[in-house]
Amino acid sequence: MPRAAARLHAAVRLPDAALAAALAVLAAVETLLTVDVLPGPRAGLEALSVLGLLVRTTYPGLACLWVAAGVLLETVALDSPDAVGVLLAVVVAAYSAFAHAPVRRALPGVVVLAAAVTVSVRLDSSGTGDDVVATLLLFFLVPCGLGWGVRARSERIRLLERERLVLEREAATAAAGAATAERRRIARELHDVVSHAVTLVAVQAEAGQAVLEADPDAARRALAAIGTASREALDELHRMLGLLEGEPGGGGLARLPGLVDGARSAGLALSVTTSGVARALPDDVDHCAFRVLQEGVTNALRHAAEPRADLVVAHSDSAVEVVVRSTGRRSRLSAYGGAGRGLDGLRDRVERLGGEVWSGPEGDGFVLRARVPTTADGRE
Repeated sequence: MPRAAARLHAAVRLPDAALAAALAVLAAVETLLTVDVLPGPRAGLEALSVLGLLVRTTYPGLACLWVAAGVLLETVALDSPDAVGVLLAVVVAAYSAFAHAPVRRALPGVVVLAAAVTVSVRLDSSGTGDDVVATLLLFFLVPCGLGWGVRARSERIRLLERERLVLEREAATAAAGAATAERRRIARELHDVVSHAVTLVAVQAEAGQAVLEADPDAARRALAAIGTASREALDELHRMLGLLEGEPGGGGLARLPGLVDGARSAGLALSVTTSGVARALPDDVDHCAFRVLQEGVTNALRHAAEPRADLVVAHSDSAVEVVVRSTGRRSRLSAYGGAGRGLDGLRDRVERLGGEVWSGPEGDGFVLRARVPTTADGRE
């Protein structure tokens, strides 16, 4: 019993119960007031018929069969029902079948209900039975058409809602991807700035400590170089924060002289070679080329001994190629090592621009080479 009650409660919705109750009361009161022959039994049968609307939303086919059974029972046992409440129940049941169920499921119940109404009209003692066609058109064609239109509109709304949810999920996924990409970009920028600056500071600090007593002037020069590297790192961080806030950024390869001066002050012998006709580069390409040179110089400071590096910048009509070739072995390597993020981030940066990057040992040294397209055609 509790399970049956729970299923009944789930099948009956409050608006449907209110409508069914209202029409049942209307039919019963009308019959009691206007029918002279057996008004009580007829009122009871009509109220019972109308109560089929209790499940008109959840089981519209069952509602049609319920109302059809009540109409036939009253017609055969007593007389054809003519109370307004019962007639409205027929219309509502036909409408509900097409509004709340697919046509293939709604049609059988509606056909049975139409057959019951046809029989009732034919056997009506107060009529001639010639109103069957008009009755069917009024009681079924119109409400079934309205129900079908309402269902089609509801399905369209549900489809649009699903599409909206899909678009929202896709937008959320895209936003999350964009946020992840932005975090990676910021992480790469921070790595490039901090790694280069800290490497310069570490090399100079270790060199200054090594000669602190034997050569105070060299130690002072190392401290001065540390100050310069620190100020340049702060300037670089300010420049990067400005970019994040939408301010125009500084040049890329235009900062190469500062990079060379800082590296030379840290004891790295540098040569710079350029070829081709230098021209204005797209901002992202210009910035990427500078970062490749910066990463190569940073790695040379960390790992090369007797430190020497040759920088090459080659311009062509469709690309810019940068090379850092370091040689030699340091007698005293910096204790500040790398974790490999620099080269990985650099490769990602270059490949995003449609370029190629290669790094690895060459002879007794190490080479970092990148080619970045400068035109849209070169990136395709």
